[in-house]
Amino acid sequence: MAPRTRSVLLVCLTATLPYLSSIHDYFIQDDFGVVSLLSDKPASSFFGWFASTWMDDIWGYTPDEIRPFPAVTYQVAAWWGAVSPVANHLFNIGFHVANALLVLGIGLAAAGLSLPSATFAAVAFAVLPAHPETVTWVTGRVDSMPAFFYTGAFLAYVRWRTSGKARLYAAAVGLFFIALFSKQNTVTLGPALVMYDLVVLRRGPRLSWTWVPPSVPSAILTIGFLLLRYALFGEVARESQLTVAALQYFPQVVIRHLARIVAGRLIPLGTFGLPLLIAVVVLCVLIFRSEVDRTRTARAGIFFGVIWTALGVAPALVAGYESPRHVYLASIGWVMMLGLAADILAHARPKRVMRAATAVIATAIVGIYVIQLAAAEREWNVRASVSRQAVLDLEREALTVPVGSLMIVGVPQRSWQWALPFAARPPFAGVDVTQRVGVISPVALHCCPVRWDEDTRRTLATWMNQPDPGPVIALSWDETSGVLSRLTDREEPYLRALMVDAIATEGAEPLERVITGAIGAVTAAASRANGKTR
Repeated sequence: MAPRTRSVLLVCLTATLPYLSSIHDYFIQDDFGVVSLLSDKPASSFFGWFASTWMDDIWGYTPDEIRPFPAVTYQVAAWWGAVSPVANHLFNIGFHVANALLVLGIGLAAAGLSLPSATFAAVAFAVLPAHPETVTWVTGRVDSMPAFFYTGAFLAYVRWRTSGKARLYAAAVGLFFIALFSKQNTVTLGPALVMYDLVVLRRGPRLSWTWVPPSVPSAILTIGFLLLRYALFGEVARESQLTVAALQYFPQVVIRHLARIVAGRLIPLGTFGLPLLIAVVVLCVLIFRSEVDRTRTARAGIFFGVIWTALGVAPALVAGYESPRHVYLASIGWVMMLGLAADILAHARPKRVMRAATAVIATAIVGIYVIQLAAAEREWNVRASVSRQAVLDLEREALTVPVGSLMIVGVPQRSWQWALPFAARPPFAGVDVTQRVGVISPVALHCCPVRWDEDTRRTLATWMNQPDPGPVIALSWDETSGVLSRLTDREEPYLRALMVDAIATEGAEPLERVITGAIGAVTAAASRANGKTR
């Protein structure tokens, strides 16, 4: 087997094996809303998504997101059954494997790494413990998919610069177009290409046929895309998020993002910082004892370690919230730095000793990442298991209680955030539970925080205004075992009085306290029962 074939096989395996346990993981959080909406859309919707949001207003507002290409993947996955998560997980794993292979290609073509070092970079990317949210969570595809087209366009451009083949440049432009209409953070590709030319290839800006024309298509695509966003949503790049508070808070976000990428999820960056600094100093010393191309290594280090990472993290400034998947693309900069460091070490003198040391260090880094990744995967598996159990339990409970009952639902937030009412309706439930009983929950479980207060009060009023209001049932699920605990107003009559009082409250916060208090009563009752059992 050829060395490059072995590298490709190794990268594919390391990007796939850690995530095999998630293939049957059930939907969680806003998967329910996204899947229920898109799986029911006709194929003709694809063209309309180029000029509208892909999410309609299911979250209570109109998201400024033009994403026809991710939307199509949900439609295709639904061919195997909208309620089955398998096809969606296969999509996610497939994009992650493809991205890891693109990292291998970028390491070889753009960073100038040797095959072993490029393979190490790709393997490290495949097992970074920051990635489970992107790969395991179905909705995480909104970051791995644009990253695939972004890095694919970048690699095609790099190879075009080397070979001059027109088809590679055409591929770069086409992939950039798809990237833009996969997620808006890919607008940074244009600057990335310019900086690659300037820093790595040392092709400074000048008025010439070889410099200006290649920059025009990416510039036209970027400007056109931003103008389209402005026409549709009144904003170019979520500039309303650029508040003074956001700017002040952003450095802290960057530090946490870098910690996620570099140190993983178990080692604080502060603890990891000193060894990292020592490693950088050692590398700087060894580079003068190494036979690598120092100039090219330095240029590649500046581009990937500083420019690529900065461009990858920058969109988080206007994201409006913080998530590990926001650094999926930026993490390529870190693994390229690992690859460059491995090249420096492996080519330092004495060669035999340094190559052995490089292999040991690389194996240790990958091993640490794999251990942390496995722990993260187990957590996501538990979230999905609890979510599935909650769907089954809620439907069963709704079918066994009188029509018109009121159910207070307390599924752990990490499994069902933004899930209601979608998780209580087809295709996930066999019947529309919300048409049979009233369902209320804490605000975190509701799809639309801006409508939660109104929707909850309407449900309470509908229940209360019945000639004979049905029973009140409070349900709570353990966040690790998924075991259901229930409490009814027959067992605790104050539950009914509590819900009557809830209608009289004013404002969302008092209403939230009443509902969480009812769920807390279920947990307390379950604890007392367990204590008696023991």
